[in-house]
Amino acid sequence: MTGLGPEVAALMSVAYLGPPGSFTEAALQGLDVPHDTAVPYPSVRQALDAVRRGAAAAAVIPWENSVEGSVTSSVDALAAGRDLRITGETLLRVEFALAVPPTGTLASVRRVLTHPHAHAQCRTWLDDHLPRADVVTTPSTAHAAREVGGAATDGLAAIAAPNTLRRYGLDIVASDIGSGRDAVTRFVRVAPPTAGSLPTGADRTSLIVPLADQMQHLHGVLEEFARSAVPLTAVLSRPGGSGLGDYFFLLECEGHVDDPSVALVVAALVRRHAALVLGSYPRARLGRLAYAK
Repeated sequence: MTGLGPEVAALMSVAYLGPPGSFTEAALQGLDVPHDTAVPYPSVRQALDAVRRGAAAAAVIPWENSVEGSVTSSVDALAAGRDLRITGETLLRVEFALAVPPTGTLASVRRVLTHPHAHAQCRTWLDDHLPRADVVTTPSTAHAAREVGGAATDGLAAIAAPNTLRRYGLDIVASDIGSGRDAVTRFVRVAPPTAGSLPTGADRTSLIVPLADQMQHLHGVLEEFARSAVPLTAVLSRPGGSGLGDYFFLLECEGHVDDPSVALVVAALVRRHAALVLGSYPRARLGRLAYAK
């Protein structure tokens, strides 16, 4: 985007969870984001805030992992403002390795840096091979690789994709350490509400239902989907932040909010519980599954 004015550059740029080399960067291709428009941010919240203040047209963030479940930091950051919408998703198969600085060895590792979801997928290997090592979580696996690559102390290691580890000058001492050989991570593209997606016939809808201290109504919420034969694909509870018993639910279902059956469910939940649609967008196809090495 060299030579463009700041306003034009913002209209074209896409924020993503960085730094360069992160799995989120690898997911950009599946969402048709040109690499020269992508701008890394240190955290999910900062990437979303870039969209909110007009510094980026959209953001790409991790959303769900087949081993560890929803990326709650992303769910909370998106739900906090309730002013952005999901407009697309992609799937990425991931591979994990452990690496050390050129002067290090596997036997010298005392502290391992990585993202919480990567830790969850590599926990069994770590328990078996580095049971005394401390694990320090980082905003992304690429962040871990960069920190270890630039560290002046011994005893550090990072878990990330092999290419990312090499990118930051690290030596891989253990490969393919994830316990879920078919682990897949889902990433979503987020944009202002004006950038909605039209129905395709193979869509997903995400919505927030705030129940606060009315948890007894959850059964009725789920009944709305059963009554309309709309398949639920995810149900996640998150604390609302104002006290014990204050919860909101992230619900995801098949179909588009413009589909008659989904529209009926959404209308009922908006009327009764002030639900908010986070977006209706094309479901990612397993046939387009990318692989981050």
